[in-house]
Amino acid sequence: MAKDIRKRIDVPIEDKWDVESVYASDEEWERDLESTATFATDSAKWAGTLSESPQVLLGVIEGLLSQNRRLGKLFVYASMRQDEDLGNSTYGDMYSRIASRHNEVNTAHSFFTPELLAIPSETMDLWLKDPILKPYHRWLVDILRYHPHTLSGNEEKLLSMSREVTRGFIGAFGKLNNVDRPARLPSITDHEGDTVQLTNGNFISLLQKRDRRVRKDTFDGYYAELTGNIPTLAALLEGQIRTDIFYARARNYPSALEASLFHDEVGLDVYEALISSAHRNQPALTDYYHLRKRILKLDTMHFYDSNVPAVPEAKGSYTWDEAVSLTLEAVQPLGDEYVRLLSEGFRDRWADRYENVGKRSGAYSDGNYDTPPFILHNFSGTLGSVFTLAHEAGHSMHSLLSRNAQPYHMSSYRILVAEVASTTNEMLLVDLLMKRLEDPMEKAYLLDYLISKFKGTLYRQTMFAEFEKLVHERVESGQSLTKDWLNETYYGLVRQYHGDSFAYDAEDEPIALEWARVPHFYYNFYVYKYATGLASAVDISSRILKGASGTVEDYLDFLRGGSSKPPLELLKGTGVDLTTPAPVDSALKLMAQSVKDLSDLV
Repeated sequence: MAKDIRKRIDVPIEDKWDVESVYASDEEWERDLESTATFATDSAKWAGTLSESPQVLLGVIEGLLSQNRRLGKLFVYASMRQDEDLGNSTYGDMYSRIASRHNEVNTAHSFFTPELLAIPSETMDLWLKDPILKPYHRWLVDILRYHPHTLSGNEEKLLSMSREVTRGFIGAFGKLNNVDRPARLPSITDHEGDTVQLTNGNFISLLQKRDRRVRKDTFDGYYAELTGNIPTLAALLEGQIRTDIFYARARNYPSALEASLFHDEVGLDVYEALISSAHRNQPALTDYYHLRKRILKLDTMHFYDSNVPAVPEAKGSYTWDEAVSLTLEAVQPLGDEYVRLLSEGFRDRWADRYENVGKRSGAYSDGNYDTPPFILHNFSGTLGSVFTLAHEAGHSMHSLLSRNAQPYHMSSYRILVAEVASTTNEMLLVDLLMKRLEDPMEKAYLLDYLISKFKGTLYRQTMFAEFEKLVHERVESGQSLTKDWLNETYYGLVRQYHGDSFAYDAEDEPIALEWARVPHFYYNFYVYKYATGLASAVDISSRILKGASGTVEDYLDFLRGGSSKPPLELLKGTGVDLTTPAPVDSALKLMAQSVKDLSDLV
């Protein structure tokens, strides 16, 4: 891997994803986009016809799905090209045009659900028994669930149009958080004596430095700038929360939380079981921080100490080929076919491997029913990068197996189960490395890495989920979100979740402002799914590694399931029941044991 960051044009083909397998050229993409120009007017002609017969209904369904499938492929190509180099205006323009086309067609399609729900129930019950609608039975039944929450055609169209306005809150937050504030962030002197401009991108990496002075300067500098934006950020968050509540009430849901959960066919019991389990198992997190305090030889623990690894990484770096080899070896318990398909994916250039100038940061898995499940990576050679590859490979295999087993309209899995496959891969990799490593400090680093994952996902995301619940409940009760209330509420949760391991003095008080920099609070009850996903993966992977009879077969059936069943039902097929606290309790018991194991090692 080159040390200097390359321009996109200088990246070798073997390091790039095979975007040409989607469209051979930009010109081919342009021709296909042009062929969709009449989609909105074409689909408008179907409005008012759904109640004529099951045959007509079938034709409209297939027409709408065909349009969405075509648009999805166009969107994937433009998105991938844009993410290769965010400074490339040509691909930025292509992305904007397909996004606009997508919105235009979605608005034209808005007639479908209210018109479908207007068909008398006795007529629809009869039609659902017709063999010609059998391929769409589950899909239609899922839409019919929304009957109490769907408005008239004109009202639905108005709500669809209103999204253009109400998304302004998250848009403004994005500009303030990613453009305006970073331009004003101060510089600090790093551990090598160099001047470094603070950014959102390097904030966490600087907090992971072993030089405590660097961590403190980073924390203080970042939050000092954030302080001046708190009134505006409080207003933006309140606007987003009121937006969530507006749509929930417009659609006759009891609350914004229940509106969000309804889509995944999840009850309040899942959300509440998660929070209660985190509260009940809180001592494990406190024990970990006390252990970190001893390992790092700190008299007093502050929040700028919470991200630095307790144990430094022993192995210097991994190559891409080593990362691929480790990932393939880790997933061998899932069977030869799983390993073969993933191996072919790596060989067929699913992955865009390294950073280049302008490339989108982070990592993700993406694609369409008619494309490979691509992986964007910015591989750096750290163990964390290896885990990221295994994680994104899990997403890609989930997508591939689902698309291979399900028709287009049933192939997309719900967000609630989206993190299960990716995190299961990570847990399998942890097991492989723990068995392979001989150096106690390498094992200690791996344990600390695993514990930090529990800390960041099961505790932190659950704390976020509880904060979201509290802020929505406050606005739903007729009160406003003042900056003082937000700071006090968030700081109270921080103290509740982190226990007595921190000083909570003047140096720690800025953490009360952390809510103001978290984009997920604009996603309407999204973050809890990270925690339930990890808990499910821990449960599944532990039984796979124990060789429990039928576990691998049940898990692969889950990966093939798409949206053919409700997500909780799909998970129950693997033996996981999220309506009880058991999966989260079990995962947090593993964390507690890992803390003990780390303590013994160091």
